[in-house]
Amino acid sequence: MEKMEQIQLENVTFNVPEVLSCISKYQEHVRDIVNSNYVDFLSINRDMLDDLKSLETDIKELIASTSQLTVDKSNVAWNDLRNYQRDLEEGIRGYKIARKLLSIHDLFESLNLSGNGYEKTAHILTKIKTMLDELDDTVLEELHFFQGLILRHETEYDKLLNDLDVTFNKLVQLQQRSFQNTKSVTIRIHKDENLLYQVVVTQLKTEHNFESVCQFLLENVFAPVIVKPVSLICDEKSNEQSVLIQLSYQLSVGEDLRPGYKTVLSNVMQIFYNLSNMNIVVSDDECLFKVLARQMKKRLCSLLMEQCLDCDIPDTIEGMKESSMVKDVCEFNAFLKTTNFVDGENDDLLEEYANSIETIHQKKLCDNVLDTAVQIMKHESHEMVLIEDHEYQFVGSTSARLSSCMVTRTVVDLKKFLDKVLAEAFANGGAADRFIQTIATILERYMVDVPMANEKLLFKIPQQSALFRNDCTYLNYWLQKNDDKLKDHSSFATISEALKACGEDIFQHQLNTQRTQMMQALNGFKLSIHLVELGTEQQRAVRQCVRQFELLKNVWQTVLPESVYKQSLSGLVDQFLREIMKRIQNLEDITTAIGNGLVLLIDIITETLPNLFKEPSEIHQLVKQWTKLLQLRQILCGSLVEITELWAEGKGPLTMCFSAEEIKHMVRALFQNTKQRQACIASIV
Repeated sequence: MEKMEQIQLENVTFNVPEVLSCISKYQEHVRDIVNSNYVDFLSINRDMLDDLKSLETDIKELIASTSQLTVDKSNVAWNDLRNYQRDLEEGIRGYKIARKLLSIHDLFESLNLSGNGYEKTAHILTKIKTMLDELDDTVLEELHFFQGLILRHETEYDKLLNDLDVTFNKLVQLQQRSFQNTKSVTIRIHKDENLLYQVVVTQLKTEHNFESVCQFLLENVFAPVIVKPVSLICDEKSNEQSVLIQLSYQLSVGEDLRPGYKTVLSNVMQIFYNLSNMNIVVSDDECLFKVLARQMKKRLCSLLMEQCLDCDIPDTIEGMKESSMVKDVCEFNAFLKTTNFVDGENDDLLEEYANSIETIHQKKLCDNVLDTAVQIMKHESHEMVLIEDHEYQFVGSTSARLSSCMVTRTVVDLKKFLDKVLAEAFANGGAADRFIQTIATILERYMVDVPMANEKLLFKIPQQSALFRNDCTYLNYWLQKNDDKLKDHSSFATISEALKACGEDIFQHQLNTQRTQMMQALNGFKLSIHLVELGTEQQRAVRQCVRQFELLKNVWQTVLPESVYKQSLSGLVDQFLREIMKRIQNLEDITTAIGNGLVLLIDIITETLPNLFKEPSEIHQLVKQWTKLLQLRQILCGSLVEITELWAEGKGPLTMCFSAEEIKHMVRALFQNTKQRQACIASIV
């Protein structure tokens, strides 16, 4: 189409017809081209579109020229001129739409050209997507043809992604087969670097998600390698076309067959080394391993730490001294960085773990110590061990006489174990605080676990409660003995008091049980004014209490420290005597027969109870009511004259244990009302 000739419009009145003629001419041309070809868009002649480009320029120049015309705006020519300008602008709009649609079509056609690689195809599709997204004119969205272009782009893009997946899966073959008891995994990487480069680069540009690859590697390769013994074959030399990684393993494996961490790290490094054949480097900042690392490194490291390294951290001091785990883990972490398996976020995770191995070791060591101590506590040892007075001091004052006693073999073993733990604490300064805290935990557990595990024995069997009291005191003594080593830890002062209280509480509960049994036996010792003489019931009650004391002597005298034994048994005897004498003194009338019977019972008591102690004569000092019992016997056997003499106007021996009113009451109960009785009572003041 010829270029519009320039018109000099010096006088609009004489040149308007020429202007209108030119506008009309170009308007018709644009309308003919757009209207005749727009519906059947793809048949537009490309030469015609090139002419339209030239026409567009001419129209713009014409509009610019006509806009400069100075005419009367009421003139009909002016209105026509404005109408023609709008028509021309609309023509240009249609032309632009047509040209954009044709350009998109040309890009689609170029997809089928031979020699297009994956990258170029992706680039073309990206360019098409950009043009489709840039809606220069709102009318585009309403065009049926435009929606077809969008659908075609989606189809072509899906085809590209599918082709990439198919090709990648041919280049990197991930296969796994499960049998009845075993599983076989094969990875074959073909050595076609150029094609693999195109595929991976294009996948990265299309934001391909490699989660399926990561999931396969984690579930079928790394997880079993970390927790199971595997048969691993890595071969990259025997076949020029491909690299082979093959492993097989049992589906179900016992914990005892778990591989050591050195084997695991070696296998993982070997696998990564061979997987690096697919590690396409896209740029200085990006490669396939980095992409995989961003999706799976944290999971892999967590799996390695929790399922492998945690299990292999030594739980003994000797084992930790010989272990090279810290160095090995740091070297493994450096290897991952060297292979570019990095994600920028978890790259120091293993190194941080390596730095914490010593702390984890200490915790495992102390957990192991605690478990061992708890196992010692659970031993149902009925063996008793004699603790000599030179090796154990039960009383608080060093000036007091020492005493031997019995403790359980269990607590002796526990004490020896605590000695060992304390020695280890000071031999390993870095773990000292944790060791000592573990000792505190052991003693706290002892006060809870042992009473719970042996509740029936401790509360029912006197010997067991006595042994437990001694065991607690023995451990408390151990704390006092090592006070200089533990003094910086204030919790032990509380533990010491708690240990003492724990043992005493159990033993006091046993004493209360014995008191209850004694009082129940004394229910048969009934005295009343209606009683003519003492029967077998009263005698049986007294003898039952005596037998109870003798049984306690048999199980306590060689077990408890002497001072504790004397205090405990004398307290029971004292209460027994007080109850017996209270009932006798409460009688209003004591016949000769009853008095003789009471004397007989008192004789039984005075003959047997002194033998409860190593030195029978000690009963006078240990049992407060003993002297009163002997004096009561004198009263029961004595005459009015003898009682008067024993009182001796308030200066005789009876005044040590009896009041004047008590003596008067006994005189009234024992003797009939005579002048002699009145004289006796009168003398007792």
